[in-house]
Amino acid sequence: MTPIAEPPVASSNSVSNSVVTARFSSNPSGRLPRAARFGARTHVQSADHDLAFACGITAVTAAILRERGYNTPSQVRAFFDPSLDGLRDPFGLPDIEPAIARLHAAIEKRETIWIFGDYDVDGVTSTALLTRSLRALGASVVPRIPERHEGYGLSAACVEEAHQTGAALILSADCGITAHEAAKRAQELNLDLIITDHHEPGEELPPAVAVINPKRHDSSYGFRELSGCSVAFKLIQALMLKHWPKHEPSFWDKYVELAAIAAIADCVPLTDENRIIAREGLKRLPTTKKPGLIELMKVARWKAGSATGRGISFGLAPRLNAAGRIDSARKAFDLLMSADLGQASALALELDEHNRFRQEETRRIVDEAIAIANRDADWESDMAVIVCGDKWPRGIVGLVASRLAEIYARPAIVLSQENGLAHGSGRSPLSFDLHDILDGTRDLLLSGGGHAAACGLSLEATKLDEFRARALQVAREKLSFEDLALAVEADVEVQGSDVSTRLAQEWEKLEPCGTGNPEPRLLLRNAFLVESRTMGQGGEHLNLSIEADGKRFRGVWWRPGEKAQQCERGSRVDICFVPELNHWNNNVTLQLNVKEARVVD
Repeated sequence: MTPIAEPPVASSNSVSNSVVTARFSSNPSGRLPRAARFGARTHVQSADHDLAFACGITAVTAAILRERGYNTPSQVRAFFDPSLDGLRDPFGLPDIEPAIARLHAAIEKRETIWIFGDYDVDGVTSTALLTRSLRALGASVVPRIPERHEGYGLSAACVEEAHQTGAALILSADCGITAHEAAKRAQELNLDLIITDHHEPGEELPPAVAVINPKRHDSSYGFRELSGCSVAFKLIQALMLKHWPKHEPSFWDKYVELAAIAAIADCVPLTDENRIIAREGLKRLPTTKKPGLIELMKVARWKAGSATGRGISFGLAPRLNAAGRIDSARKAFDLLMSADLGQASALALELDEHNRFRQEETRRIVDEAIAIANRDADWESDMAVIVCGDKWPRGIVGLVASRLAEIYARPAIVLSQENGLAHGSGRSPLSFDLHDILDGTRDLLLSGGGHAAACGLSLEATKLDEFRARALQVAREKLSFEDLALAVEADVEVQGSDVSTRLAQEWEKLEPCGTGNPEPRLLLRNAFLVESRTMGQGGEHLNLSIEADGKRFRGVWWRPGEKAQQCERGSRVDICFVPELNHWNNNVTLQLNVKEARVVD
């Protein structure tokens, strides 16, 4: 990528709420600006040694858990080994009783149930789970996965399609909470509707037989942050407990892995029930009987230790998502539904190829978007990045927005203009809620919704200039340069003597890591760089030999970009890293996965 001048930031020690929020990619010097912080949240304290002794863990791990609110031996043990007793009763979800009553009636009468999902991982896994489990109960099911060009969510046109195909009941998966027009059309056609969703509801709910969403304002469920697939999972679990209780344990064993993939891929907080669901699903993935997952893990080159949050986020999820971004999300659904290893293998290979093409397209469009941003932006005042290109693939713009949000340490909205319309996605790396921009420009939008950190929207191309001006004004009112200060903040500052194979093994118990339970980072200061050499086909990675406190470590820094220029042999460096176990040729060795580094002057 061509180096671009770094947007200015104010001198501040403030940091964002993520564990590591390092954003240097547009800094041509490769050095961290003096305005930024390079530090750790805490050091090992005396209380950490006491907690470590009581729990049989290292003091470093104890310090990390203390910083995350686990202060007693009982809390630590519950975190390491979460009990299934921590799962809530599915009957606590709003509208669960009328939903399972209507589903049971549809099964008994052999009515056609039309399942409408979404084209991302959460939507595809939700649809696959509902389709497979309901068919196993004898239901007549027609699954419908929309294409990205159709737009997000259940529409009136989709309801009419379901009616024409003879459906008696529509069951939404990971969507529908704002589908008022579609719900009203279903009423007009005497077509029953059950909504399962986890997105934020509006002031009024769509008219339906049941609206199952833990984020409903009147919900007393006790946990708001389930994924869409977990909501679907809970619905079928309640149905089984009510009418087929002896088969409920088998349902749990067969389908919790899909809910786990969705929870990690959809970035819901991996705390409370989500941690239990994700952890239990990851346990089952290596021995899954689903051909689609078996073949998907093969193309993702899973090996020992891959059943982690990172393994889902960077292995399985991008390939499942690539189908909807590049081709048709139906192929990801077909993969999860496949009962044949041969068919599953062909689909998995196709998704793997789509993912490679998606990576290439993302790199190309990121370069174009950076050029537009630096041409149009006023870094003295702009608190958000808003760019629009011609005919950028809709499935890519969200990924580009994520990259721009990382590079510029600002909320980013990336739009693609075609045929008089602009469709786009927004991402926010900060404690900035993208709903503020959507609410401030609602009269300009044809559609808009999503999460606080990720949204989708569309508008007429003629309104782009006004949208950009008003969105930037909203960001200026909500953010300051102090909010944007570049920062590298590890969890704990350590000495070389603290870093060991035992520590890396211990961290496997912290899995699954992701949103709400981020992968921990350590900070090692003033380490000696014994050796630094490039590796990879294009020399884009660094293989490092690092010495600290008389111990030598092998380190790997993936795609450091321009920052690699500072890592010269013989330098003293501060490094932010993750200790990992590298499994290779039946050998297990310790290596440092370097996240950021800077030369000590």
